[in-house]
Amino acid sequence: MRWGFPTALFALWLVPLIGFLLVRAHFKRRDAAQRFVEQPMVERLLPAFDTTRVWLKAILVMTAVTLLIVAIARPRFGFDLKEISSRGVDLFVLLDVSRSMLAEDVKPNRLERAKSDILDLLQKLEGDRVGLIVFAGAPVVQVPLTTDQGFFKIALDDVDSDSAPRGGTLIGDAIRKALESMEARSDRDQAIVLITDGGDQDSFPAEAAKQAAERNVRIITVGLGDVSEGARIPQRAESGGLSFVQHEGQEVWSRMDESLLEQMATTTQGAYVPAQTLSYDLGQIYDDQLAKLTQGDISTEQRKRYREQFQMFAIPAFLLLLLDMWIPGYRRRQTSDREAIL
Repeated sequence: MRWGFPTALFALWLVPLIGFLLVRAHFKRRDAAQRFVEQPMVERLLPAFDTTRVWLKAILVMTAVTLLIVAIARPRFGFDLKEISSRGVDLFVLLDVSRSMLAEDVKPNRLERAKSDILDLLQKLEGDRVGLIVFAGAPVVQVPLTTDQGFFKIALDDVDSDSAPRGGTLIGDAIRKALESMEARSDRDQAIVLITDGGDQDSFPAEAAKQAAERNVRIITVGLGDVSEGARIPQRAESGGLSFVQHEGQEVWSRMDESLLEQMATTTQGAYVPAQTLSYDLGQIYDDQLAKLTQGDISTEQRKRYREQFQMFAIPAFLLLLLDMWIPGYRRRQTSDREAIL
């Protein structure tokens, strides 16, 4: 047996309490009558106190309450087999984890902001397979295509600037890794969401975008960072002191490169989202750009669907309550003709 609302069963401790209160109320009424009226008058004026009836009515009420609580807990037993088909698109999220993504022109920094926005995107992906590739000097498949969003969220939470080898930002390699990790399918659309500050070190991302276009894989590019002044890249020493990345004695300022991201989006008939340092909603981007993509069958399986059986407990409970109302609480006394005249 399975339960739809098992916590309701904790209310079963109320059943003996209800029985105790019902019986106690009966004896209190009897004792109160005997305190104010002498016993002969009690027998003449009041109905007969019948302990058996009291216990019977208490048992009826206790049983009815027990059945109602069980019904509220929604018992399920017996099942039907139902064929379930999951439909959706294939979507890889490519997340730049290079050191420049630690710049704080976006709060708290570019990388943490991107992770937060990816969580917003997940809320829109019902039935879609989603994967995660992190990249810097080389791409790493953090999560292969899956419908298990719980696993995806755990993996995303662990992502930091050490999740991929450093040594640059190779956007082209990340796109090619995504294409390798997605089996070419004609029955559903496939897409890539690229989140980066746009810097690239000769990985030929434009050529990679052309390969994606040949496979009809759209690329949605999201550019994070200040396009004018840029921001310094912080680094913390083991002692906790804060400094900034330097090159040849000069602090490095990271600026977001829009032109490359626009070019890749255009090549694949995707879209470029100039998030820069402003707030944006990846979930809305999904609605605008990806929701209308062709969704194919991802998997078909038979699942057990357990039948709701609460009515088997609720109906007897109401019948018992009606029976309790029908049974009088006190037995009528049999009076003699002489007692009636007096």
